[in-house]
Amino acid sequence: LAMAPACGGMSWILLGALPLVHGWSSGCRELGFGSSLLCSSCAKLSEHIGAADPLVAECAGCCAEERAAKKYHRAVLEVCK
Repeated sequence: LAMAPACGGMSWILLGALPLVHGWSSGCRELGFGSSLLCSSCAKLSEHIGAADPLVAECAGCCAEERAAKKYHRAVLEVCK
């Protein structure tokens, strides 16, 4: 997502991985999970406590997938004086 007005204005460019929430609800909050929980964190949790632990399944039901960042071949930087 990019918004680039004419020179002298502000430009906003959003880069990086954006979360895609699929299972978050108020029940997740009651379990102690925040809305910014990423599924990669649940995978790390699984490595430490084991995939069979019920906490891992609860985590996976409340996490957000990370979207892959778009990669561009080149970029143009305009500097206004």
